[in-house]
Amino acid sequence: GKLENGCFVMVPSWLIARRKKHFVVLGNDHEAGFDGVKIEVLLGCNGGIWIQRAMMELEEMGESGGILEEVQRVRNEHAKKELTMEDRIVLARVKNSIEALKMVYCRITPENILMVVKASVDFGCDVHEMLSPEVIAKITECTRTRTEL
Repeated sequence: GKLENGCFVMVPSWLIARRKKHFVVLGNDHEAGFDGVKIEVLLGCNGGIWIQRAMMELEEMGESGGILEEVQRVRNEHAKKELTMEDRIVLARVKNSIEALKMVYCRITPENILMVVKASVDFGCDVHEMLSPEVIAKITECTRTRTEL
């Protein structure tokens, strides 16, 4: 299908961890760095990652997804709706978090993306500062020092 209202990131395929589900929604429960914006991430096994603003109406339909015409209508409305500045900032923060993980050769999982987004907010980094080498080292450190419980 046609991809709209998002961005595409390509990473080496071996950085994508195998998962039961490769489609995740980030930004639940007002997580740090998301400002109430939900983001859908599709982690492709081939290294392609698609990031877009969540389609709220499809979430409400649940697992059944509704009838095909209704799903198509929701997708068309989503494509026509302009991204707000807050949406763009959150999309850019998630994209830069993935790019930072790629640059330090860290596995790209939803958990690691969330940790890097949170670390970038905790360090007070603006989106445009996230890809400088010093900041990358700081915000991705949490993925290297995490201890298992």
